[in-house]
Amino acid sequence: MNIYIDSSAYVKEYHDETGSDQVQLIFENAKKGFDVILISLWTISETINAIDKHFMRREFNEEEYNTVLGAIFSDLLDMVESNNLKIVDIDTNLVKMSWEYISSEHLSAADSLHLVTAIRSNADIFYAADKRLIRAAISKNVKAIDVEEV
Repeated sequence: MNIYIDSSAYVKEYHDETGSDQVQLIFENAKKGFDVILISLWTISETINAIDKHFMRREFNEEEYNTVLGAIFSDLLDMVESNNLKIVDIDTNLVKMSWEYISSEHLSAADSLHLVTAIRSNADIFYAADKRLIRAAISKNVKAIDVEEV
């Protein structure tokens, strides 16, 4: 099964918070070859940004920060090489397609981009930790699950 994970859910693999257990299960199943995780290039940027915000709030020290960043990139390399994770390129067409969801669903540019990327990459399930984004996905006939409510 192809599973798209947006940044709000993806970061939970690397920072323990509500929904982390569900995301860890998704990663475990992908690493076992049961599923393929789909993310966009933007997911990586937003995840690094979220981890950096936790660091700046002194939720962990510099050594822990560097360890988490290393784990993110190590997992990306390992999972891409083993075909358990695919990184979807963001092109001009995806960005243009996302504009519709910004105005019709009143989503942020980033959330709109995640939703259209999931749709265009034929994801079977869309995971996020954002109620508004989940509602928008469902309204577009996308099977969507909030990792914080599973």
